[in-house]
Amino acid sequence: MSDSLDRVPIEDLQLSIKAIGALKRTQIYTIADLMNYTQEDLKILDPQSGEEVISALQEKMGLTLPLNDLQ
Repeated sequence: MSDSLDRVPIEDLQLSIKAIGALKRTQIYTIADLMNYTQEDLKILDPQSGEEVISALQEKMGLTLPLNDLQ
């Protein structure tokens, strides 16, 4: 994991207010924080926002979260 991701705020993903709020309620403030989660985790938090975050992470940063904890 690159230390530079610690300095990239989740706002850089240009997410909806709802998705940003869902992440911040879970103490996710940077891309590095987000990389500690799986796609399944995000969909459990909020299915619609989870999909939005997963797509934005791939499209804007070229990053993909693992599907679940078994990967």
